[in-house]
Amino acid sequence: MFLKSVPIQAGCLLLLMSLVTGCVGEKSPEPVDLSESGGQLETASDPIGEQTAIETVEATEVAPQTEIVLDNELGQLLSELGDGTTEERIAASTALSERVSEVIEQHADWMVAGSDSQRRGIMLIMTGKAQQYPEQSFGLVQHALQDSDPKVRSIGIQLIRQLIPGQAVQLHASLLTMMKSSEETTENRVSVLRLINLVPGDALATEAALGEIIQADGNDDSITQAALQSYVKLAPVQPAISTLIGVLEESDSDDVKRTSAVLLGKYGTKSKAAVELLGEQLESDDEDLQEAAAEALSRIGSPSIETLVEKLDSKNLLTRQMAIFTLGVIGPSAAEHVERLEKFITPDDPDTSLIAKEAIFSILKQQR
Repeated sequence: MFLKSVPIQAGCLLLLMSLVTGCVGEKSPEPVDLSESGGQLETASDPIGEQTAIETVEATEVAPQTEIVLDNELGQLLSELGDGTTEERIAASTALSERVSEVIEQHADWMVAGSDSQRRGIMLIMTGKAQQYPEQSFGLVQHALQDSDPKVRSIGIQLIRQLIPGQAVQLHASLLTMMKSSEETTENRVSVLRLINLVPGDALATEAALGEIIQADGNDDSITQAALQSYVKLAPVQPAISTLIGVLEESDSDDVKRTSAVLLGKYGTKSKAAVELLGEQLESDDEDLQEAAAEALSRIGSPSIETLVEKLDSKNLLTRQMAIFTLGVIGPSAAEHVERLEKFITPDDPDTSLIAKEAIFSILKQQR
């Protein structure tokens, strides 16, 4: 091929001449009739033009990337702040406080080229300084949420609380992705779940994402618990109660059930549909779950009484004691069952007797 032996300058000259020829004095092409070609426009190949384009691409030089130069002394201090001993961190923090402006000016370089410990260090420097350096803080958090180091991401999540709402809202979509990602650490997902209600953004999208997490299989209990706690702050009352009842009924985790029971109790009598299911939890071997269910039943109040009276016949001593105690907390509404409670006052069981006496006293005292 003749053109391959032509120097680059000649190739560029040929290209320029062809452009001039095509623009000056050239007649407009005749309209193309597509009817004879089946409606498809055929284009002729231009080997010379293609070769010239190839040579032009080959002649283009890639602009070299700017080399990032980091200060060794600052780097050492940042490393010690990020991963040093307690004494080293205190000393590094003191030294860096005198050079904050210098470090923050180079924050993007450190986040790109610094080590894990250095990136942790520069994130820690920004703690409490978001108002003084709002733009730099926002930039650091953006970097941190995409960082490969989970500790850097963790500090970034915490720093979001210090951003102004207009900045935080821009991170909402990223946070939703983080809290749903099974590749993210449990600790970071829980942190985001606890934070998400404080971040401005699409409330419906947040509610939907929380619902997905609650229904997902294989989650760590702490993730499901945190999702439940955030979900009830956003969802309307009845859908929230229905979701909590479903979790209480289907979950295999006593910890998750306990959280559901506590949250159901906060709705008071609106959670009366959960009474029977909460009564079943009084039979649990997990004392924390029993207590949570009893407290929820006491908050629901009068609708719980019949279920609690049924539990007075339980074979489980602790279940009976929980039922007696909870009837006492409900108070005057349980007055018609005082005679039944008196039967538990016996010399054979001093503990149950004491609980029964206190329950009766509470019911009658409040009734007066």
